[in-house]
Order: sequence, then structure tokens, then C-alpha cells
Amino acid sequence: MKKLLTGVALTLAVSAFNSAAYASTDTDAMMDKAAQLHSQAKDGGFVWKQKKMKQPYFDTYAAQYEEAKKKGDMKKAQTAAEFALKTAEGEVRQMTAEVKAGWEK
Repeated sequence: MKKLLTGVALTLAVSAFNSAAYASTDTDAMMDKAAQLHSQAKDGGFVWKQKKMKQPYFDTYAAQYEEAKKKGDMKKAQTAAEFALKTAEGEVRQMTAEVKAGWEK
């Protein structure tokens, strides 16, 4: 019985470790994609930033991601990566949209 419980506990521990490693890989891939999209938008001149902000939104989320990753808080890292990806996708979408000013016909 002890061997069975030990085996089950060991299996659960290994699977939990592997899922955390995969989550880290997913968030890294998400941040890589976000960085690529942000660089495209930056080249096009469509970086989202308010006048009083010291750095753009994407850079803020990237800093939050790195800080959370250093601390080992993968939930906060995942959230920051999602915000960074949404921001980068929005920047690219704005860059590629055919929008006219309201007074143009």
C-alpha cells in the first residue's frame, strides 16, 4: 500500500512539474509572437502610448512579464503575456485598417 501511494504521489508531482514547464513554454511563445507583432507596428509608427506615459503599453506589459517570471509567478506572467499580445495585435490591426477621417467622403 505504501508503494502504491508513493507511486501515485510521485506521478502527480512529475505531471504537475511538466505542466508548469509547458505553461512556461507557452507564455514564452506568446511573448515572442507579441514582440514580433509590436516590432511590425513600431516600424509602421503605430505604437500605443499616452502622452504622460514614460513607455508604451507593450513595454509595460513586457516588464511585468519579466518581473513575474523572475519571481516564478506564472499566473501573473501569463496575464502580462496575454495583455502584451492583445496590445500588439491591436497595434497591427490599427496599422493595417483602412480608416478615413470623419470629414472625408
